[in-house]
Amino acid sequence: MRLSLLSSALMAGSCLAQGDLGALLASQDDLSTLLELVGLVDGLADILSAASNITIVAPTNEAFAKVPRDIPEGEAIEFKNDTVSVAALLANHVFKGVYPASVITDIPTFAQTLLNDSYIIPRQPFSNFTGGAYNGLVKNGDDVCIISGEQTVSTVTEADITLGEGITIHKIDTVLSFGAPFQLFTYRAGYLAMNGALEAAQLNFDFGLTGADEIGLNISDFTIFVPTDEAFESIGSVLESADMDTLQEVLRYHIIPNNVIFSPSLGNVTVKSLQGTDLVFTVLPDGSAWVNNARITFPNNILYNGIAHVIDSVLSPGEFDRASLKPSANASERLAFPNATSVSSLPFTSVTFGGDLMTYTTTPELLQTVAAVATPTKGGNANMTTSSGLPMATGAGSGLFPGVVLALSMAMAVAVFMI
Repeated sequence: MRLSLLSSALMAGSCLAQGDLGALLASQDDLSTLLELVGLVDGLADILSAASNITIVAPTNEAFAKVPRDIPEGEAIEFKNDTVSVAALLANHVFKGVYPASVITDIPTFAQTLLNDSYIIPRQPFSNFTGGAYNGLVKNGDDVCIISGEQTVSTVTEADITLGEGITIHKIDTVLSFGAPFQLFTYRAGYLAMNGALEAAQLNFDFGLTGADEIGLNISDFTIFVPTDEAFESIGSVLESADMDTLQEVLRYHIIPNNVIFSPSLGNVTVKSLQGTDLVFTVLPDGSAWVNNARITFPNNILYNGIAHVIDSVLSPGEFDRASLKPSANASERLAFPNATSVSSLPFTSVTFGGDLMTYTTTPELLQTVAAVATPTKGGNANMTTSSGLPMATGAGSGLFPGVVLALSMAMAVAVFMI
């Protein structure tokens, strides 16, 4: 049964044969590690060779050598003993759609990959987005860069190697990273107030944790807004007196369920929050993006199963009039809780993942400076929305012909199933 499934997958893509991926990789001395890893997943080289309308980002040997060996994918690279981790790692490097260097701009494009929720090992999940995990492609000066999870930035060192008409390959200097579960991200990135508030609120949600000991509803495909510690401290007096119901309402208002919204898709629109009240988005001519009266200061943090945008003020449930926004005011003057006063110590006493050693000590300059949205121009349409009025999530995951989607998905799934 397992062999027939794999045979069907190979046959499904055979009519679209483009070239020999194995031979191409073998011809590149700096891609020998990638060639070896591709060979660990039965039939993968043939499946990818037969695909059309995909982009492969290919880590060089030096890139693979830099991966820490104390994480599952690092161990798999070193010992070649975990086909699930290898398959997940490779799937995260294959974009649905062709993205030559010439189409990448300084406004990031977020596109889906072949990494889906079928890749699971006891130590960690890898991704749980509907349709595949996201990574971003963006121009950085003269370079093309790939943005992935864990604040990782990879630079394209050689672009636009083609294999047939439908496959584009870019070499990169850093292996793409998986997105972290949300509360692990908040700990590693230093947003401890949000981490602690979620612990205290007991929302009965798991934001990407898996395992028999986890409780609560595990939500996916969400967008979440993360106030900085300073933002929480500025309304400390409100938090000190807030009851559980109030804290839960406030935190639910920071979550948009079932809608992956990257900042380049934002416009002057409203979107309903998990709490039930609308969030009001504003894009200004200077390219800044706002949710209610809070500025998005660090957009598009890719998580295990959602997207996080850091904001400079805590949001308060209720109606918001876009006309009342005062973008020139400091964050301390734009409090959604007008009678709040600052405190030096928040009432949240515990955080999750305390003691984790992989903290982000510095944020790459590109992530600090990359544009959140396109600057509106006369006659242009900066407010990209769907017919329903909701912001569009970029990278809808439709970049492969149906037969090849089936072939690639089955091949990867079979590789996992046969372990």
